[in-house]
This record gives sequence, structure tokens and C-alpha cells, in this order.
Amino acid sequence: MSLNENEVYEIQVYTRKYQIGTCFTCQKCLYCGKDLTFENCHCNKYEKPTKNNRTAKVRGYRGLCYDASNAQPFLKEFMKKSNLKFDYEVNLATLCTTCNSKISRENNKFGKEIKKEKDIIKSEVNQVTELQLRISIKNGKEILPSILVNWSFDDIKYNDLSTKIEQLVSEHIGLTFSNEYFLAYKGSSEVGAGTLLDNEITFEEFLKDYKRYISNNKKVMIIVTMKDKKKDKKK
Repeated sequence: MSLNENEVYEIQVYTRKYQIGTCFTCQKCLYCGKDLTFENCHCNKYEKPTKNNRTAKVRGYRGLCYDASNAQPFLKEFMKKSNLKFDYEVNLATLCTTCNSKISRENNKFGKEIKKEKDIIKSEVNQVTELQLRISIKNGKEILPSILVNWSFDDIKYNDLSTKIEQLVSEHIGLTFSNEYFLAYKGSSEVGAGTLLDNEITFEEFLKDYKRYISNNKKVMIIVTMKDKKKDKKK
């Protein structure tokens, strides 16, 4: 019978009990080095490998205590495939150095990616501890001259900035509360009404934009627009 080159034939791997003297993921014997996926050897694979009971073909091994509740997603998938392939159904595994190195590389790579993402988020939001701003107050038809401020914060939050602005506005036009005006921000050279600044979410975007403006040597302006009291009374 001739074989068609385009056909793919799957070789069935027989199920087995996991033996501590074999690699969990590739079934390499950790005593003689033979691949036991389809073969067998006469080594006592129920005995834990040590320096004294291995041959020169196996230079080393790594023991792994696998805990699915704490394992990274890629490791869960990696171990799951081996568990299904050989039908182990166990959590305690021993790995050959090749498979252990593969897992270690992936684990380090995953850890670096997570750290990089956290560092990016932190640098975008939390590293701003000082704000240099131009504050413009619009009270009806009257527009006050811009006020230059330089505020420092230990851990800047939206409420901290809101309180600073409320105090500043009160100093210039009399006692005023934050619910009596709108806040917006923009680059000082930009035209238009700017971007609304009214909660924690918009504040996070403000911090990102602030860093971008400053890195491009641009000034940042916050516009305080007093609400029309006559319209509020009619409502």
C-alpha cells in the first residue's frame, strides 16, 4: 500500500502512570537518558534521581512542585498538555534540564512582560508629583488674567487638585465651591474649549496629557468657567 505524502498520520501515545524517574513533559528517563514516549528501559524509575544513581548521559534534572492555583497561565497550559498526552493526573513532577530550561525562560519572559506593563502604567499616571499650570478663570463675561501656579503633591489625586483650584478661585472672586464651576484643560497655545476635567477617570487622562505637554515644552492651562447662576435659579 502506497502512502500519500499529503496525508498526516497521528501516532497514538499509550497512557501510563507517572514515574518520578522520568521527565514529566517529554518522558525522558532521568537515569539512562532514553526517550520513553514509545520505548522502555530497565531503570528503576520509581526511585528519585540523585547524583549517584544517574548515568553520564543525564547530567542533571530539576524537581518541580506544581501548584495550579499559583502557576502562570502558560505553565498551566504546558503541564496540562503533558498531563493529557500521557494521562498522568498528578501534580508533583520531575523535569529534565531541557524542559526545565524551557519553562524557566517562559516564566522569566512572562514576569518581565508583567513588570513592563506595570511600569508603563505607573510612569503614565503616578510619577507626576508637581504641576506647573496656568489657571484661567471665566466669570460670566469677565475673564481674569491667567494665574501661574506650581503645586507639589506626595501622591496626587483628583480631589487634591480640585481642592487646590477651589481655594485659588475663592481667593480671587470670593468664596466659591467646586460645584459652582466647570473645569477643563488644554495646551496654553491650543484653541477651543479644552477637555473636561470632572472625575478620577478624566483626571488620569489629564496626567497622561500633562506629561506629554511638558515633554514637548508646552504649557498646560486649566480653565475655570463659572456656571450661570441665573440659569440655575430658573431650573
